Amino acid sequence: MATTSSTPTAFTGSSAFSSDLQQVITRAVNIASLPIAQLQTQISTLNKQQTELQTLGAKFQTLQSALDAINSASDANSFSANVDNQSVATATVGSQAQAGSYSIQISSIGSQTNTLSSNTLTTVTDPSSGNISSSSDYTLTVDGQTFTVAATSLNGLAQAINASGAGVQATIVNVGGSTAPDYRLSLQGSKYAPTTIQLNDGSQDLLNTLSTGANVTYEVAGSGTTATSDSRTFSISPGVTVHAITTGAVNITVAQNVGGIQNAITSFVNSYNSAVDELQENRGQNGGALAGQSIVSELGSALRTLAGYTPTSNPSIQSIADLGLTFDQNGHLQFDSSVFNDASDNSLSDVLNFLGSETSGGFLQAANNILDGITDSSDGLVATDITSLSASAANLTKKISSEQDTVNTLQTNLIQQMSKADAAISQMEQQVTQITNLFAAMQQASRTINGN
Repeated sequence: MATTSSTPTAFTGSSAFSSDLQQVITRAVNIASLPIAQLQTQISTLNKQQTELQTLGAKFQTLQSALDAINSASDANSFSANVDNQSVATATVGSQAQAGSYSIQISSIGSQTNTLSSNTLTTVTDPSSGNISSSSDYTLTVDGQTFTVAATSLNGLAQAINASGAGVQATIVNVGGSTAPDYRLSLQGSKYAPTTIQLNDGSQDLLNTLSTGANVTYEVAGSGTTATSDSRTFSISPGVTVHAITTGAVNITVAQNVGGIQNAITSFVNSYNSAVDELQENRGQNGGALAGQSIVSELGSALRTLAGYTPTSNPSIQSIADLGLTFDQNGHLQFDSSVFNDASDNSLSDVLNFLGSETSGGFLQAANNILDGITDSSDGLVATDITSLSASAANLTKKISSEQDTVNTLQTNLIQQMSKADAAISQMEQQVTQITNLFAAMQQASRTINGN
């Protein structure tokens, strides 16, 4: 009969020495596994370093965003408008605004044309079913332009007019009260102008004009010229828009939004200090995952270079200290807004020239170049280090797999060897038992023969 054998996957000895043989296997496998444990410790260290690098990357990305905010706030177009009497008018500024002062005298805030369907038309007691005319097709005329609308009920007529794009607002009003409802169609022009509005059902005009609109009128800078507008919101200069509320005089001052720059600098300072603190966590004997790594000193050096920017020319603003930014003993930035205000009041143009922009020079461009070299998602300092750590971790994982294969092979071979040894020992133990039993039987037989 043919026999087959298989490689045992675990040692299951039966001899008296099986536990000793198991210890031999265990000890040998443990010793062979020591390099794997070391490699796993290295991977754990790399993973912690990756996590800390991601944290640092987020801190520097926040710093980059704060720098972007300064860039936006100090942009040449970042103006704001101050109105001395906001009960008369308000003002907004756009991208083309320039610094300046404007005086406005609003003589009329204008009005809109209002019309109402005639009381000689069919009385409508239910606007969902009734209508002011039996017609289903209407012609709406607004300032000479005609629009065709169709409806079979007063509700539908108002909806059709509003959807026509004619520049009027249709509403339904009950002029008869709850006891004798009399629903009428009311049309109001959207412009503050003498708009002409009429609705015809093919045989007659349906609207009476209650009041004719009028333009908004105003005078700029005491020019003696009356300007008109068909809207209460009008432009008085490129990028400067006024919204009239009532009649009266108002003065508007357009200036650089210094408050916006201050707020952006405050955010920048907070982000800078947060990055400094995170780097400090990775310094010293008890530092974090990146303690002793060169990237900590590289990032720290980048922050110092950023804060130590000096212009190539010789303007009145020589450093960030002239803007109120100084360092404390812990390397944290401090911002004294009063120093910034004094510098801005003395020469806002010098402040803006020092700041520059992220694309055209000055502190902002220098700082942006430094931070871009750190935060760029493809070849920035942090991204490059994370990629390198990932590659190292991947290589260690491969080595662990290879080492584990070697240990598994060793364990399999030892199990085979110890199983054979255990089987041989067990066989010898059985032979010893048989011989011992034979001698015992012989001795018993001898005693029986001798009468003992």
